[in-house]
Order: sequence, then structure tokens, then C-alpha cells
Amino acid sequence: MKRAISIAAALGLILLTILAACAPSSAPTPAPAPTTPAQVTVPASNVPLPASQDPAWDKIVEAAKKEGKLTIYSYSFVGDIGIAMSRAFKDRYGISVDIVTGRGAEFLERVKTEKRIGGLVADMTEGSALHLKNMKNEGLTINVTGDLPVFREKDIWVADILGIDPKDKNVIAFNFTIYTPFVNSNLVKPGDEPKVWKDFLDPKWKGKIIATDPLTSGGLYQLFVPLMREKVIDDEFLKALKQQDLRFSSALPDEGGILARGERHISLRGVDSVYARFAAEGAPIRAIAINDGTVLSVLTTAAYAGAPHPNAAKVFINWFLSPEGQTVFGKNATVASVRKDVPNFLPIPARITPVRPILLTNEDNDQATQFFRDRYLEKLWGR
Repeated sequence: MKRAISIAAALGLILLTILAACAPSSAPTPAPAPTTPAQVTVPASNVPLPASQDPAWDKIVEAAKKEGKLTIYSYSFVGDIGIAMSRAFKDRYGISVDIVTGRGAEFLERVKTEKRIGGLVADMTEGSALHLKNMKNEGLTINVTGDLPVFREKDIWVADILGIDPKDKNVIAFNFTIYTPFVNSNLVKPGDEPKVWKDFLDPKWKGKIIATDPLTSGGLYQLFVPLMREKVIDDEFLKALKQQDLRFSSALPDEGGILARGERHISLRGVDSVYARFAAEGAPIRAIAINDGTVLSVLTTAAYAGAPHPNAAKVFINWFLSPEGQTVFGKNATVASVRKDVPNFLPIPARITPVRPILLTNEDNDQATQFFRDRYLEKLWGR
């Protein structure tokens, strides 16, 4: 009998425990996680788009569907990124996408050979601005912007996506890599960080700044040359910066580690996509916006002249720059968009909104070596 009572009591205790767990809690609801501001709603690729109200564009789309295929020579659409891009585009338009990955110099020679022996294989390409500049200089690309509805949209771009090639408009930016300073958030309180470039000359930052060695490819010239072109900084700034006892690193990931460990307070030329990896792992770093100039490097795309599927190339480029295409790319590549109305997929500490965007041009890169040899290394810093 006692055993029966004990079992009943135990069952009753279990029942009370379950009911208590199911009862509403009086504890305060945790604050929601930070979210991005409201953005455009991107339709699923299996949901038909509304009528375009553009008969000329509708004809291009129909012609592209009849072509039924697209080949892209690509640097960036690797692995899951390429799979996601090709799948979403095919779901939207029914056009198959073949992505051939490689490097710009290889594609340049490949396309020249294809044209010489009788016909192109690819319809378009994407990659570095230098790669596409060389393609354009060889007469291998064409301007398709006049046919694309996306270029009739107003006030949607973070910066000028045709600014890399404003005259011929053959080369179109589809991604901006932001060169901006980062700080260790444990060492630099919000509001104490530099606001303009001259703030880095404040004596309180002496011995606290890490930067890429200017003798390294890419180095500081990609930051300083466009800033000097736009008269944001000058030689006097560089002379004064020398007195700040910068610590140099040979690679950006090294800089990110040094900053994350608190060995320096500031990284002078952080790269959002590189430092995002540290931010995603919880490192105490954050990007800061500099009000008088933020340098943007670009990844670019272009359609080939004489492509076998020219309409499919136009439709892809237009889709790629649309909210849907930019969302698919941004989400899978974990990058910010060139559009203002598409979410930024970088970790929050790696995000900024450029106040005064300045594009790093091919001309800047062309001048960089001479600039640093004559003005920066020898005359200013005596290296």
C-alpha cells in the first residue's frame, strides 16, 4: 500500500512539474537580436514578377529564354556562391548557367584565342576591375547598360556602379569592398574613434596603429592614392603620419589578429570582407566611418562582344543588379550590396555606410608604384 502511495505521489510531482513548465513565465522577455532596417521584399524565384511595362525589354527576355543558355567566365562565383547564383537565375528565367572559374589573365588570353579561331564560348565575365579593363582595352566587351531596366532606377546605388568606366560604360561594378579603419572595441570607446583622416594624427594614437606595409602588394597605396586624388589628404598628412610610429604588417589577416588581440587600438586600412571573419567569431573589433572619405574597391562584370547568347547575358546582368540577384549573391558571399535597398550580409561590427564614397580606379592602381617610390617611401618616410 505504501508503495502504491509513493508511486502516486511521484506521478503527482511529475505532473506538477510539467504544468509549471508549461505555465506562462513572469520573467521579462529577452530583448530581440539586432536586425537590419526594413528592406525591399525580394520575391521568391518561383513567384512571377509583375509585368515590366517595357515591351523592348520583354523582347530581350523572350529572346534570352529561346537562347536558353549562358556561359560566364568567373573569378568570384566559386563553390556554393556559383551554385546559388545559377540555380536562382534558372528558377527565375529557365535559362541554364555554365560557370567556368579562373583568373582574369587566363580568361583574357582564352577569349582572344577563341575569337581568333572562330567564336566565343562565354557570354560575359566578372572579376577584378583590372581584369575587365584589359578585356575592354582589347575590344572584347560591349556597353549593354542602355538596354537594362535596372539602370533606370533612381537613387538606389551606394556609389556609382559605372564610375570605374564612366566614358564607355562597358564595365559595371557589382560589389564594393570597403577600405575603412577598424578599432578594437575594448580599447576605443564609441565616440572616441577618429572621425576624419586628420584625427589619426592626434598624439593619443601614437604607437597604437597597425597598417599594411606599403611595400606589400595592395598596401597602403590603395587607400592613400585615391584620398590624395580627391584632396582629402596631402603630403603633410603623410609626413605627420610617419611620426605616429605605425606598426606594419605584411597581410590583412595578420592585422586583424593583432587588432583583435588588443596589441594595437586601430587598423588604418581594414577591409570589410576580410575583417568580417574576425567579427563573425566574436572578436572585439568594429568598423568606423570616416566622414571625409571612404575608399571603395570594386568587383566588376561585363558582356562580351560577339557572344553566342547576348540576350541571356543582358538578362543575367540586369537580374544580378536587381534586389533579387544582389540578395542571392550577398547572402551566399556574405557581403554588402551595391544597392541601398538590399540587406548588408556582413556581421554587424564590420558594417559601415560610406559617408563620402571614393572609388579606387584602375588609374589609381597604375600610379601607385611610382607614387610610393617617389613621394611616399623615399621623400616622405626615407625607406
